[in-house]
Amino acid sequence: MAEIPQLLVLGVTSGCIYAIAAVGFSIIYNSTQVINFAQGEFVMIGAMTSAVLMERFPVIVAFPLAVAAGCLAGLVVAICVLIPLRRSTVVTLIIITVGASITVRGLAQLFWGETAILTAPFTGVPDGFGGIKDRQFHFLSATVGAQEIWVVSVTTVLVIGLHLFFKYTLAGQAMRACAMNTGGARLVGISVRRMIVLSFLMAAGLGAVAGVTVSPVFYAQYSMGTFLGLKGFCAAVLGGLGNFGGAVAAGIILGIVESLGSGFISSDFKDAIAFVILILILFVRPRGLLSRGKAEA
Repeated sequence: MAEIPQLLVLGVTSGCIYAIAAVGFSIIYNSTQVINFAQGEFVMIGAMTSAVLMERFPVIVAFPLAVAAGCLAGLVVAICVLIPLRRSTVVTLIIITVGASITVRGLAQLFWGETAILTAPFTGVPDGFGGIKDRQFHFLSATVGAQEIWVVSVTTVLVIGLHLFFKYTLAGQAMRACAMNTGGARLVGISVRRMIVLSFLMAAGLGAVAGVTVSPVFYAQYSMGTFLGLKGFCAAVLGGLGNFGGAVAAGIILGIVESLGSGFISSDFKDAIAFVILILILFVRPRGLLSRGKAEA
C-alpha cells in the first residue's frame, strides 16, 4: 500500500498527456466528425523536435519552435489530405488519417532515426557528472519530480485556456456552431473550411505541447506517437467524443487506473489495460462513460 501515492503521481502525469491528446481528438471530431488517428504523431513531432533543439538551445527557444513544428504538421494534414477529400465518407476519411499517421511516422524515422532521446528537464539542476537531473520533491511517501509538476500545470493552463477560447472568442463560438450544425453554420456565413484548418492547428499544437512537456519524463522516439495516440483515443471515447470535459477527466482516470494496474498486477499488461477498459465501458455506455448523449463543444 505504501507505493500507492507514487503510482498515483505517475498515473496523473500519464493521464494529463492522455487528456491533452484526447482533447485534440475531440476538437477535430467536432469540426469534421472524423477521428484523426494522426493525433499521436503531433505529440511525437513536438517531443522529437524539442529533444533535438534542446541539445543546442534553451527550453524557452525550443518550446515554441517545437509547437510550431507540430502546428505545421497539422496544417499540412488538413490542407493536403483532409480538406481535398472531405466529401468522402467518414470511414474513408478515418482510413486516410491512419495513412497520414503511418506516413508521418515513417518520415520521422528517416529524419530522426530510431534512437530514443531523454530531454533535459525544464528546471533541472546539475547532477555532478556534467549532466542535468530533475528536481525532486517529497510528498507523503511519493517522490514528485519538477517536470511532473510542469506536466500537470501545463495541462491545467491548456484546459482553462480552451474553456475561455470556446466560450468567449468569436472563433471559438464559430467552431462550436460547426460542431452543433455544420449546415446552419454555413448559412450564417461561417467558413467551415477555415474552422477545419483551425481545428487541426489547435489539435496539432496541443499535441506538440504535450510532447514537449512529457519528453523529459518519457523517452522521445519516432514511434512514441502510436501508443500515446491510441491512449488519447481511448480517453476521448470514454469521455464521449466531442466532450472536452469528459476527455480530460477520462484521460486522467485512465492514466491512474493504468498506473495502479501495472503496479499491482504487472507492468506487462500496462498498455492492454486502456483497451480492456474501453471495451468494457462501451458495452455498458456505447456513447462513452461521461457522455451526455451528444457531442459537446
